[in-house]
Amino acid sequence: MRLSDEDRRRLTAYVLADSSNALALRRENSSLVEEAILDSDLLARLSRDPVLFSALILGLKPTPYQLRFLNSSSNRIVIRWPRQSGKTLSLAAYAIWFAVSHASTTTLIVAPSRRQSMILNDVIQGLIDGAPRRIRAAFLRRRLRTITYLRNGSRIVALPNSENLLRGYTAHLIILDEAAFFQNDEAIFQHVLTPMLATTGGRMVVSSTPWGKNTQFYRISNDPAWEVHHATWRDAVDAGLYRPEFLEEVERTRETLPLTYRMEYEADFAEEADTWLTQDLLAKACSHEIEYESFDARNTGDFYVGVDLAERVDYTAVAVVRIEGVSLMLALMHRFPLGTSLAACIGYLKVLGERWSRVRATYVDSTKHGDYIIKDMQEAGVRSPHGVFLTQQVKQEAAQILRQRLSEGVLRVPFDRSLLDELNLEQYELTKTGRVTLTHASGTHDDRFWALALAVYAAEKELHMNKPIAQLA
Repeated sequence: MRLSDEDRRRLTAYVLADSSNALALRRENSSLVEEAILDSDLLARLSRDPVLFSALILGLKPTPYQLRFLNSSSNRIVIRWPRQSGKTLSLAAYAIWFAVSHASTTTLIVAPSRRQSMILNDVIQGLIDGAPRRIRAAFLRRRLRTITYLRNGSRIVALPNSENLLRGYTAHLIILDEAAFFQNDEAIFQHVLTPMLATTGGRMVVSSTPWGKNTQFYRISNDPAWEVHHATWRDAVDAGLYRPEFLEEVERTRETLPLTYRMEYEADFAEEADTWLTQDLLAKACSHEIEYESFDARNTGDFYVGVDLAERVDYTAVAVVRIEGVSLMLALMHRFPLGTSLAACIGYLKVLGERWSRVRATYVDSTKHGDYIIKDMQEAGVRSPHGVFLTQQVKQEAAQILRQRLSEGVLRVPFDRSLLDELNLEQYELTKTGRVTLTHASGTHDDRFWALALAVYAAEKELHMNKPIAQLA
């Protein structure tokens, strides 16, 4: 379809009159969009207006709080939005607009792990794929798994939060996702990321779920030099993003997990005073270098397994830690569906021991099931099963070892937000005798907490004989 100059002028005037017109045109007739952008005035406007670009090129209709972000002219932006509020989509749209509209620039997408940065990168590539064909061909040159190259000389690069990988870049736009979970966050911000923008006068957009107050994300959220964009679940409701069943989920979370509700739906910083594993501690334990191992792979190394067996309404969970030098790495965390039989769990452990060559010990919570469960495991061929009767004293010892190894930086875990939430739920109180009692809120589960504690406990008892891991040669 080729339009006359007059028809194109009328089409351009229609598009420029209102972004809703642009969105309607994009959704109804992409060939007319390809015609419209041949107009120089419209092209100039698109390069200045990320909202119009998002509507006409990407087919997105921003919510009011997304509009405020997209229209911002600040070079330092903080985003605190609730779950399922369109954060990833907004960041992706902004990254594409910036790279297309600013020639020969570098946009960095940085997250706690490569897997997390690739989530945002995949959304970026999905939006590009959805653009009208001729427009996509006009600005996209080629793409690799982690880098998108544009014809104007710009590029979008997805990276984990690694000082070694980040150094050497000069950036014009840096988008940080889940920044509250960055290791060495103060050094990364001050000595790596900010200097990247020194010569370009570039922009930094920092987004995260609130998590911990001893973080750079918390500090910049309270720094007047940063423009803070804060929305709650009510804003998402007003924008029509939440379905009725999701609202029911919000209400359930408010009733059963008030802390999670405040963080994930109110987007506020919150933590109970009697939390056993604090948010700051867990954030520092996340490492970009660690991803879960594949259960199906023939993994090598020295492994220690912790198993928290289900009771009537609980899950069975399996945690596996790997010894690497003087460190422990969480290599696998698996939670079985509710109602999974003990026989199926035993079978899983047997296969795990066959595939992972050196499972040195499997510590199993046998408090409710007794010695027979260990005998069943032995007969099935599970590697070195040991029953652990979780008395209050043993629970305290295992939990203290877990917390100590996290605080020392000896135990490192992948960025797994669901796991971190569960680990942060465990609370404690001191008894009159000075012992620690650990509990979790009604309606929540701590099976993965105890599976991990047992795996670390196994490594401590079997290999280290209660000596600090850091003392081992």
